[in-house]
Amino acid sequence: MATLRERITAPAHLEPPMPTGGLTFRAGSRDDLDAVHSLAVAAASVDDPHARPSTADFERTLSTEGLDIARDTLVGVDAEGHVQAYGIVIDVPSRVTAARVVLDGAVHPGLRGRGIGRRVLAWQIGRARQRLAALDLELPATVEVGAPRGAGSLRLAARFGFGPTRNWVDMQVVFDEHEGRDVPALPHGFVVRATTPDDIEPLRAAKNDAFRDHWGSQPMVESDWHGFLTASKSRLDLGRVVLGPDGGIAAFAIVEVDPDGFAARGRSYGYVHWVGVVRAARGRGLAPIVLDAVLQAIRADGLSAAVLHVDAENPSGASRIYERLGFVAGEVHVTASTPL
Repeated sequence: MATLRERITAPAHLEPPMPTGGLTFRAGSRDDLDAVHSLAVAAASVDDPHARPSTADFERTLSTEGLDIARDTLVGVDAEGHVQAYGIVIDVPSRVTAARVVLDGAVHPGLRGRGIGRRVLAWQIGRARQRLAALDLELPATVEVGAPRGAGSLRLAARFGFGPTRNWVDMQVVFDEHEGRDVPALPHGFVVRATTPDDIEPLRAAKNDAFRDHWGSQPMVESDWHGFLTASKSRLDLGRVVLGPDGGIAAFAIVEVDPDGFAARGRSYGYVHWVGVVRAARGRGLAPIVLDAVLQAIRADGLSAAVLHVDAENPSGASRIYERLGFVAGEVHVTASTPL
């Protein structure tokens, strides 16, 4: 296989798009964070009404290792200087089995249909090509976008050659609607406890091992992982680990809570960001054990529900585990990609 540098054609120089739809375009900066967040919230109210993007999400994205804000972000501003469109190009920093670039962006709902999204996406693809073409790696490469099924952004991406590659199911358990639990007994020698800051790096090792055979997953680098688990909405006190007889992490579940998102879903909830079992500890029923422990912690914290997203084709059959614990499937989110 040829290297990415050898096989990917990329623009030598990439200018912001020409003005269109009443907007002019420029590189983004950290000073645009609040405006971009407000725009993302407005877009989500139409595209994904049960979700509310958080400032922490954007802070985390802009802190991705290797992301160059001046070159990897774009904003479209109106005549008054208000941000009405944005695009971010996220070159996933870990590249073991594949090189991935994830595109994030939105156009204000009131300005759609004017060709703004096409300009932003074309610029993002050009920048993604630049990032990938700089790598001397013999790996497959993809550029990806994600959105709820039926979203206009997926139709736009299809015009640029993106096709659906994975579905992610939004699942929720409401505590007053489900009381029963189908949980195996904790194996002898194993213990369950709350996660602590001292677990952050051991959790990274456990996550990288547990998700090594999951679709699209690449090992988390230390700086990005630390950013996830120290963000304002991270709740290590609600997360749980299962420790094996050797004291190492055998299973884990990590929780985030963002009160600003409660209204969109219509209730308070904890978001279970990852549930994993290291490969050496599989087959002992640890996934439902650690998840049940997390559900008890979320409920004891006064929250009324728990939410997670699961790969519809997860090889471990995770959705069946979640259903036994009372989770109900809801909306489907789609990852669409194009190989380079």
